[in-house]
Amino acid sequence: MKIEIPYLVVDINGKLFMMDAYFSKKVEKIEHVSVLIKKFDRSLRKDPRTPLPNLIDEENVEYFIKDVFKKVYHRSGKKLDERLRHIRKWNLFRLFGIPSGFKRHKEKDEELARENRESLLALALLQKVLGIKNPQELENVEIKAIEWRYYTIEIKKDGIYNEKGKKDPIYTELMERDNGFAASIHAFEYNQQAT
Repeated sequence: MKIEIPYLVVDINGKLFMMDAYFSKKVEKIEHVSVLIKKFDRSLRKDPRTPLPNLIDEENVEYFIKDVFKKVYHRSGKKLDERLRHIRKWNLFRLFGIPSGFKRHKEKDEELARENRESLLALALLQKVLGIKNPQELENVEIKAIEWRYYTIEIKKDGIYNEKGKKDPIYTELMERDNGFAASIHAFEYNQQAT
């Protein structure tokens, strides 16, 4: 099954990027929006056949990107605090010799560490795209919509492929790690089977 994804090309402080204008609103974790903003690819087609609807448009793209940055910036700090609290609590139990389940605490710490790394990576990607370090600098960022391009993907059992037949690592990874993205893809598959 093939899907044409709308990408809005934006000028961010003089550099061209493109943003997935459909799945950016469908992903479950706000951090995953950062991987849906890419460098501008001139080879993508301008003339769609049957594209997905635009859930982000020219008028709200600036607000959306800046809002995502603020949320990811805040969440990255929260995830680190959550992990540090867990480590302190676990260390107190160990210090006083209170049995608390080593395996359970280790698994929780690994999960918190993974979430923290994911938040920090998303923040780093957004900082690079926007050319800023913190939300206070957002007022200096100018974002202008330029044009639309369309990226065709094909859903197969072993992953998601682009129209050139190459596996798309970002969409394939999102299929495995983001429930909102996976649910959207499964809905397309279900609708196609129903027709």
